Amino acid sequence: MILFFFCGMLFAGSIAIHGLMDGYNPILKTSNKRYDAQIVKRSNAYSIYRFGPYFTSSSTRTADSNGNKYPNDYVRVMQTKTTKTGTYAKLRYFNQNIGWMNVKGLKPVSFSQIATATMKQYDVSGSAILASAGSKHTVTVNNGFANAAKKTANSSDGTVLYPLASLQKAMTGAIIQQLISSGNLSAGTKLSRYYPQVKGSSNITIQQMLSMSSGLDNNDTTPAKVMTENQAYTSMLKRLESTGKMAYDYSDVNYVLLAGIIAKATKQSYVSNLKTRIINKLGMKNTKVVDSNNIDTSSIALSYSRKATTDYTSPQSVSLPRLSAIPGAGNMLTTPSDYYKFILGLQNGSVLTAKQYQQLLSYGTVYSGGMYVTQNGVKYNNGSFGGQSYHSGYFATTGNYHMAIVFENQDPLGLTPKDFVKKMYQVATYY
Repeated sequence: MILFFFCGMLFAGSIAIHGLMDGYNPILKTSNKRYDAQIVKRSNAYSIYRFGPYFTSSSTRTADSNGNKYPNDYVRVMQTKTTKTGTYAKLRYFNQNIGWMNVKGLKPVSFSQIATATMKQYDVSGSAILASAGSKHTVTVNNGFANAAKKTANSSDGTVLYPLASLQKAMTGAIIQQLISSGNLSAGTKLSRYYPQVKGSSNITIQQMLSMSSGLDNNDTTPAKVMTENQAYTSMLKRLESTGKMAYDYSDVNYVLLAGIIAKATKQSYVSNLKTRIINKLGMKNTKVVDSNNIDTSSIALSYSRKATTDYTSPQSVSLPRLSAIPGAGNMLTTPSDYYKFILGLQNGSVLTAKQYQQLLSYGTVYSGGMYVTQNGVKYNNGSFGGQSYHSGYFATTGNYHMAIVFENQDPLGLTPKDFVKKMYQVATYY
């Protein structure tokens, strides 16, 4: 026992002597202030150390001797330590700590610069709003053209409108939840109360429609001209198929008929409910519903394709008749900033209370009330139109502390549109 203790002292002493031989730079100052930065690529790039460079022993190996793994990349500085040889920053790249670098190899940047650079990196044409730490820390960024020929830049200030597509389903779901909370409907209300002509409607509930597990399916259509709301319901009733299979199956018909139920239950049109309960109430001044009214198409972003490395090829206008055929499921035009107002209203009592919002998300295990609910603590949804490059996406923590709303009119380079929305969410989370 005594021998072991003596040997332990000798071992500890050898470490101390070894440390003195290798050297140790005392820490003169420590700061836990965090900030965003860009690694500056130079000919004399600074090394990234695996461990704090105040240790000068061989254990302080470089993870990247010349910063070559992260040339010009954006990082989050988590902490800084100052020694006699300089000030060193502990760096996080998205969710991974990558090591320490002399601050002389870094350039402080803003969250807005990182978000804009990410759009440019993936050559995305569109507009986005990100929240990095709740509604008081948001940034709106844009890239590319809404109309390349006219040099009209993408924007979220209302000068450019984008098809909302399936992100509208959350609005329809929210109004249904309001009617459930007020007792006008219940989750178990049968479709047959309002649309008895639908095959199997006596076995289909509001809850199943909210969760896309009703067994209803439909074919898409592009009518010759813009439909009225009632014309769209009639068209959908002719085009739908009732399969009797109650497993999850995404289809617009569920939310088109939910819009019709809203109209029947309130004795007011779906559009009237939408404006009274959401659009006007939240001050969504740059949001338009495509129905029988005339809409100025000059403000709507064009859809573009990319041919090899050439941007803005094959310009296409959105079909207003196509949108008008799916009330409740994608017949709106708006901006990321306006849609963000709705997202906040879903939980702050303006549209739903936090408790009502949780109920809206409880009707299915895959999809519920206009949102995908497959990831714990995260909610998201996406919208698009087949054959065109429009894409709308929302990805956020349940309370929107970290959030991204992205509207695209040309697909990203190297990622799917859905994955790019998630990438922007990661920017909002880690920067």
